[in-house]
Amino acid sequence: MKNIDNIKGLINKELLQNQIEINSDGYGSACVNIAVNIMEHLDLFEGEFNIGYSPDMTTPHGIICKCDDQGGITGFMAGAARNIVANCYKDGWKFWLADVISSYDVDKTETLEKYIENISKNDLVSKEDATKYVEDLVNRYKTKQ
Repeated sequence: MKNIDNIKGLINKELLQNQIEINSDGYGSACVNIAVNIMEHLDLFEGEFNIGYSPDMTTPHGIICKCDDQGGITGFMAGAARNIVANCYKDGWKFWLADVISSYDVDKTETLEKYIENISKNDLVSKEDATKYVEDLVNRYKTKQ
């Protein structure tokens, strides 16, 4: 395992250390390793996250694919890595929202509200800030189309 002390945006070292300890098997440790790679990548990331897929390196999907040094991961593993980032990294909640919202969701108010509720109920971000960020994400997506 890499030295997590080098991650500048790490906001929950205790939780990340716990994830490392409880995910010592090959499958779980692959998820944690990728999450650590993502956080190291995000330390250098400039710009805004966007909705979409690889190879677009402004999308969480593109970033997850780039940070996969485990030889290919499943969608579930990518989701697990995303969730670790959401809970441990300073802008992880933004990464999480940009990843869970797909192009099919941008006009589904109920779905967007569910995502806002999910990320804000864990005290990672206020509901107001999450709502504003989702509006910005959706507007950026629609502008690019």
